Amino acid sequence: MRQARITVDGVGTKPWRLMTLERALTGRPATVDAFVSAVGNAAEGARPLMHNAYRPALLPRAPIRAFTVLRESR
Repeated sequence: MRQARITVDGVGTKPWRLMTLERALTGRPATVDAFVSAVGNAAEGARPLMHNAYRPALLPRAPIRAFTVLRESR
């Protein structure tokens, strides 16, 4: 991947860009393995509130799922 732009919704008051994940993916092959190894810090910078403290734990799953679905649809 020459460049990556990834945002998620439902984790804050507006869509949240995962810049750490974007940097980790830039220059890597577009494979599920690359996504799996890069998502470790996907929730970096998240500041959950009491009622949504579980959401940062879900963040690594969303980009992997989206990438997998995108590849399967091609």
